[in-house]
Amino acid sequence: MKLAATLPLLLLLAACNQESATPNKDQAAAPSNSKTMSCVAGGLKLSGMGEPEVGVGSFGIQGDIITGFGLSLNVEHAGKAYEISSSLMSLPIQAGTYHFPALTEPGMTLASYKIRTKDRDLLRDYNGGNYSQQFSPIENDPEAKLKIQVDKMIVSDAPLPGFKRVHAVGQFAFNAAALPASSPSDACVSNGIARSLAGVKAGKQLLPMFDAAVCGAEKTNVQCNFEVVIDLVQLK
Repeated sequence: MKLAATLPLLLLLAACNQESATPNKDQAAAPSNSKTMSCVAGGLKLSGMGEPEVGVGSFGIQGDIITGFGLSLNVEHAGKAYEISSSLMSLPIQAGTYHFPALTEPGMTLASYKIRTKDRDLLRDYNGGNYSQQFSPIENDPEAKLKIQVDKMIVSDAPLPGFKRVHAVGQFAFNAAALPASSPSDACVSNGIARSLAGVKAGKQLLPMFDAAVCGAEKTNVQCNFEVVIDLVQLK
């Protein structure tokens, strides 16, 4: 199951929602439902504030990690609906720059950017998986991973016992690609098979796995700024 698909469910686990990551009890209590996000996706500027436009999901805090942390933006603009998802990550509770998956680990991001009609019919599905298959020229391509920079993170006591209030500010960015249809064309599939067989013959995998021109793939870049406050359960 794709991790990005679980993000809406995790929003139910986030109890409520606003600076470098150490508990600071002298800090004035931030409002518990503060969520803002602004993105540039393929040159298009999108922004949202509060639910349901901005979503934050997490399984909770375990040690010094926010497990299953994810951000989403769902807004309408010029007659279309736009959805951006960071997918889920295990985010350290401290300021810094991180990649998901880590640069030392194989794999690509499952972050996505979807364009829909106002009735939510899917028009375009940009995601990290397509980018990796269609545009990554090397294995474990760093350009196929999500990069997140946490500028500020404050953890304080939340009103509910067993919860901590997290105030996070930062940015994330990822590359994504979309195919013309929901599934690859016959020509695209044949191209992938041919490239795979050629790689076997050469004794080395040919990358990217597909020829983007044959498949009609289109790539884009998504960059988002966020500031969120959320109360998270402390996991044992």
